[in-house]
Amino acid sequence: MIQWDDAVVSAIARRRSVIMLGSGISRNSTNATGKRPATWVGFLNDACAQAGNPSTILDLIQRRDYLTACEVIKNCLGNDVFVRLVQAEYQKPGYEAAEIHKYIYELDSSIVASPNFDLIYDTYASNASRGTIIKRDHTSNDLLNFVSGGDTRLLLKTHGNADAAHNLIFTRKDYAEARTRYRLFYDLLKSLVLTHTFIFLGCGVDDPDIRALFEDVQYAYGLMPAHYMTLPDGEVSNDILRVASEAMKIKFLTYSPENGHAELTESLLELVSLVQGRRDQLSKEQTW
Repeated sequence: MIQWDDAVVSAIARRRSVIMLGSGISRNSTNATGKRPATWVGFLNDACAQAGNPSTILDLIQRRDYLTACEVIKNCLGNDVFVRLVQAEYQKPGYEAAEIHKYIYELDSSIVASPNFDLIYDTYASNASRGTIIKRDHTSNDLLNFVSGGDTRLLLKTHGNADAAHNLIFTRKDYAEARTRYRLFYDLLKSLVLTHTFIFLGCGVDDPDIRALFEDVQYAYGLMPAHYMTLPDGEVSNDILRVASEAMKIKFLTYSPENGHAELTESLLELVSLVQGRRDQLSKEQTW
């Protein structure tokens, strides 16, 4: 089981956290036929096959240059075909929420963010909250109204949604354009890095958006809160984790990947209990 740092429990309990959901969380879900949403790499491999498996794209994927690979694939297939592939993978299958989505929702973080294109957590949170969850993405111009906490619960889709696939951030060009066109959005994310504790669930250390954001803040300001990322034991070498921790000020919390990463779900159930207990204590002592 994950040994949750007290700082994680306190940040979520006080609603000073941003819970970031990666593709590993969505992989817990299936649709009626048992299909799971593809990871980024899985989608790129499938799309590459659709393009005829050009050696250039295969080499880019092998070298983990996923942004460029995606750009080349999109150019090969054409925008309309590429959009249909995204929607066929992440929207149309009708994935059902898993138990892990329930526990994430029950943490009641004021901000949940995700680069995932699928609508799995979106749909669950909207139904569970009876439609009171506020959902915004990088194109929204009213984000400042919803980041201060209070009664607002914000779901921030940092790369967009499959149901609005023409606005996705997926390729190298998309990233470059977004950082210029939606500068206020990235400035807001930087401010959250400085004022909130990020807890990454189902994410990887090589996500280019995460690395760029946290490295920018770390080297620009030097001092920022520690952030946390859950990872399966042995997935990343200790040398790489050490470099990533120093560059992004992220602490890694590991768990066993056996039985389909069941320990992460179990650990989140325990975290829900710890957070609820801390909120009860804060309420009793009036030390908000």
